[in-house]
This record gives sequence, C-alpha cells and structure tokens, in this order.
Amino acid sequence: MRIGLEKYRLAMISLMYFENGISQQEIASKLNLSKMTVSRMLQKAKDSNIIQINIQLPFKIDEKLSKKVTDQYGIENAVVIKKESTKNINTAELIGRVWAFYMGISLKNDYILGLGLGNTIGHTIRTLVPMNTKNVHILQLMGGLADVAYKNPFTIVQETCRKLNAQGTYVTSSVIVENKNVRDSIINDTPVGRQLKDLWKNCNEALFGIGTIEKGYILSPKLVYPQDVEKIKALGTVGDIMGHCFNAKGEFLKTHLKDRLVHIPLETFMNIPKRVALAGGVKKIDSIKGALHSGIITTLVTDSDTAELL
Repeated sequence: MRIGLEKYRLAMISLMYFENGISQQEIASKLNLSKMTVSRMLQKAKDSNIIQINIQLPFKIDEKLSKKVTDQYGIENAVVIKKESTKNINTAELIGRVWAFYMGISLKNDYILGLGLGNTIGHTIRTLVPMNTKNVHILQLMGGLADVAYKNPFTIVQETCRKLNAQGTYVTSSVIVENKNVRDSIINDTPVGRQLKDLWKNCNEALFGIGTIEKGYILSPKLVYPQDVEKIKALGTVGDIMGHCFNAKGEFLKTHLKDRLVHIPLETFMNIPKRVALAGGVKKIDSIKGALHSGIITTLVTDSDTAELL
C-alpha cells in the first residue's frame, strides 16, 4: 500500500471504530481483513497521531500556580486545583476527590502507604474507586480520635483496605494517652506496636492533612484540656501534622504533650520518601505555610484560592 493511501485507510478505520461505533470484527469483515490486522492498524493510527486521545477531566489544574508554589517553597510537587472548575463542593471534599483520582491511577503494587486523619483524607478514601492491588499494606500513622467517623484514622485505614483489597495494620488506642509509660508500652511492648514501628520505617508514602491550633483534631476539647492548648499556643504553634506541632518558621516544637502521643516519630516520618499533604482553605494559610517551611511536605495538594495566598 502506498504511504499516502495508507494514511487514508488508517483514518477511515479509526473513524469507523471510534466515531461510528463499529466493532473491530465488523470492520475486518467489511474490509476483508483479519481482526488482528485491524487492531494493529488502530495502534499504528495512534502511533502516527492520526488518533489523538483528549481526556476531559472533571476538574482543572492550575499549572502556573502549581509551579509557583513548587518553586517558592522548594517542594517536589504541587497540585493546585482551580476552584472555579467545580461548583457546590467544599474545599476539603474537592481536594479529596482530586487526590483520590490521582491516587487511583498511580498506586503501585508492593507498596506501603501510611494514612493520617481529617476531613480531607476521609473524603479522599470515600471517593477512591475500589480496585484490586497486590501486596499493598495500609498503615495507621497515629492513634484514633474520640469519634468513630470517616475522618478517624482507624476508619480511614479500614475503608482503604476494603477498597484496595489490601492488608492493614491498626492502632486501636487513642492518639493521646495518660502518660509516657502508657505510650511506650503501646508502641514497644505489644506485637502490633512493634510491627508498626518496623512498617513505619519501611513506609513508601504518607498521606496526611495539616491541622490548625484553633480547630485541630488532635488539639480538640475531646482529647486535651483547654489549658493544654494554651500552653502549646504560648510556644508559637501555628499548626500540627498528626500531633507534631510547628511554628510559623516551620520549626518543630517539643510540647508537653509529645510524650503522650501515639504516632509515628518525627525522624521516621521525615524518612518516608513521598509525603503528601492535602490541605486548603483561608483559615489554614498560616498552618500550611509553616508546614511548607518545615520540609516535611514533598507534595502539596490544595485549591487555587489557598495557593494564591501562599
């Protein structure tokens, strides 16, 4: 077949298949070809750019803002979602939905994924498409909250395991316990605690939110006394990541609650190769800035309104 005519034929077969909905078998019969030949011709049409696939995503990413955030804070990646691209969805749900999309197409087999807590992480897992994975292990990076809800770490890990057909390791205790001895006993003296310590050290990715000092999940009246929060504020705390408090400069602070927290140690956390923070909203600006300065974030997923302020 001459080259010019071949392009015509490839284009014709492509239109028959993609535009007119004619099956490969029907095309083969009509053109007196084998089905395998039709399949190869369609692949060749793709390779020759005769077929160009354009997928319309249900959201839009602001590439310029993403690059600005990446460059300004020296992180590996930023995903900035255009708020105007989706309507009637609150910020936490929007960010959760978008990361669930990326998580679904990029999740690898033979992988250890650690999960934090909060509305945004909860929305991510609620939106995640069920799929089969191989040798994926889901870890709880901290103890649980007082409420059994979609934002609770235990519930998040359990639901993720169900959706990914994965194995999970849970922390059944509260994130804040009575004293250091209780905390150490949970982590060092129980089989699950010892297993968690080993798995935390081999974790490939951590997915977490960023808490504010005013409305954080860990620093809430259900878990700590108001005077505890005031002491933490006095240190200059602007936010926390799973109980690890930091100031506006991104310096992690040693609070009086540190020895009572059941969570992944900071030094272990910082050694996880991929650390993805999901956070947005005007009220979280100071907390997100501090977290970005801390070096704990490798990827930030946020909305365009928040990114503009950053």
